[in-house]
Amino acid sequence: MANSAQNKIVVANKVQKNNSKNFKIKKDKDFEIDADIEIEDDGVYEVDKLSVEGLPTTMTDGTSIRWFNNFAIKKNGQYINQKYKVKIAGLSSLGNSRVVIFDGNGNPYYYTGAIVDDTLELTDGDPAVGGSP
Repeated sequence: MANSAQNKIVVANKVQKNNSKNFKIKKDKDFEIDADIEIEDDGVYEVDKLSVEGLPTTMTDGTSIRWFNNFAIKKNGQYINQKYKVKIAGLSSLGNSRVVIFDGNGNPYYYTGAIVDDTLELTDGDPAVGGSP
């Protein structure tokens, strides 16, 4: 599948704000997994659950992708570019699968950072997180 700009479709009523820096992104589809977001810096953040519809279905190497969740984090109307943590149950036990990130720019890529206690660290405020294969 050729990768094109994803149409960002906001899924309503799927974000639980625990406090100004902690959010739960609830799954929309049965195959998705809830994600917990922890933003390090203080601020006023807008967090949206985005649909996984229309995301790439394969990596450039042809390996299939299964999407866990898709969301966007904004501060002052702009996607953030700062550290935050994403916890998705089961990330530490994917076996031979690798975590995939898609930020809407270019192709999905394999996450190369550490995964500790099902948690990874990102800086891009508009990611989709999945696994491959």
